[in-house]
Amino acid sequence: MKTSLVLALTLPGTTSSFLRGFVSRFGAGVGADCTVEYKLEETTASCGELCLSSTIAPFAEQFGGVTKGDCAHLGYTVFDHKESISVGPFGDADVSIYTKPSSFAKWIKSTIATPTPPSTHFS
Repeated sequence: MKTSLVLALTLPGTTSSFLRGFVSRFGAGVGADCTVEYKLEETTASCGELCLSSTIAPFAEQFGGVTKGDCAHLGYTVFDHKESISVGPFGDADVSIYTKPSSFAKWIKSTIATPTPPSTHFS
């Protein structure tokens, strides 16, 4: 199942030359300075997770609808795919899309984690 995570980020009152300089200086994406952000897509029951520099993250939270944190803490632990999205004037960022495990997968995981000990009684 392919989903799309849209992160529209616009900053009021800024010029493109300012933004280009800002992006070239601070960048978006993975690096030593990484703030993990997520956004839920309820229509597709998925969660997109991306890494932004700590300089850009507050703008993304305010104008792009993302929240600081990861998808796993909400139960979205099954990796589905990766896609590249536009972060507006900050360039592109890779987003990992996660879904929740199925009920069967949850049952298997709980069974493996807590196996029933064999019976020691003989009839």
